[in-house]
Amino acid sequence: MLSDKHRAAYVDFYDAVRDESVLDRRTTILIGLAAAMANACDP
Repeated sequence: MLSDKHRAAYVDFYDAVRDESVLDRRTTILIGLAAAMANACDP
């Protein structure tokens, strides 16, 4: 599992990426998918 520090960084990143005022919806979804896949990978 992620440490509290890494979890907070991930949540901040995820929230920033989901802000659709900067990126279009498709890009937002693709980045979210990539972040979710990276989070589930074993080190």
